Amino acid sequence: MLERILIAGALSLAASQVLADKKPLNDDEMREVSGHGISIAVHLELNSGLLTGQPIDSRIGAGFTVDGVTTYAIAQNFGGVLNLLSVTLDQETMPDGSGYISIGMPGLVQANEFGVRAVGVQTDFNAPITSSLGSLLLNGSATMTGQLNVWAK
Repeated sequence: MLERILIAGALSLAASQVLADKKPLNDDEMREVSGHGISIAVHLELNSGLLTGQPIDSRIGAGFTVDGVTTYAIAQNFGGVLNLLSVTLDQETMPDGSGYISIGMPGLVQANEFGVRAVGVQTDFNAPITSSLGSLLLNGSATMTGQLNVWAK
């Protein structure tokens, strides 16, 4: 019984700290905060019914008007499954003291029929693509290294 009372007391004390008032930090106080950033895992499914043969007709397009005629560049049925494992976001400091964001490339990329099933150029956006310029589908896995650094100008 005493053990349960002690556990309940410890939980109450911890909860009171969580509910404490939040205090905004100024720039100097923020510089004192340390950590190693965050890691993000992404499982993306776009129009995944395409993989099971569902009749989907999704399109992404851009229209261009030349001499009064509008022509559309169309990517038809963009989708599939894409996994990006361990994308990292870190705040870093340069030698001059200014900060930047470091975005780490995913260590593992897995694709299952991810991409565009048909690419076409035609004057009617909604017409069937009868003269496809090809497709781009990614299958398999890859590893990546490196990072993208972003800073304010």
